[in-house]
Amino acid sequence: MFLRSILTLLFLGLFGTAQADEGMLPATPYAKIPAQGAKMLEFGATSCRSCQRMDHLLYELKQKNPKLPLYFVNVLQDREAAGKFRIRMIPTQIFIDRSGKIVERHIGLLSRKELTERLKRYGIAENNASKSGER
Repeated sequence: MFLRSILTLLFLGLFGTAQADEGMLPATPYAKIPAQGAKMLEFGATSCRSCQRMDHLLYELKQKNPKLPLYFVNVLQDREAAGKFRIRMIPTQIFIDRSGKIVERHIGLLSRKELTERLKRYGIAENNASKSGER
């Protein structure tokens, strides 16, 4: 099953056309993401169009509020993390609360409004921090 998932991810990667640009969060290896505190992990690939759209939104929010704990994990480069979190489709967002518990897992795109609501709900962003990204 894991091999089939990886092959699916590779297929998506091969047929995406655009690569990461300046308007995207840089990939962070999972091992370098702080273990403590609330955060959102975005699992995807730079060659996946839906991942690019989601990552561009995260980049915009992070530019407006650099302290937001938002991380992009490239599944093609960090397969161990993809396996640990059982990533089967991309993009996948994992929301982790202050206690380190996974409180939500979402597959696909989120609108700016949906994303900022979740960031507030799970304590990842304070109400005033994520409002700067809403428009």
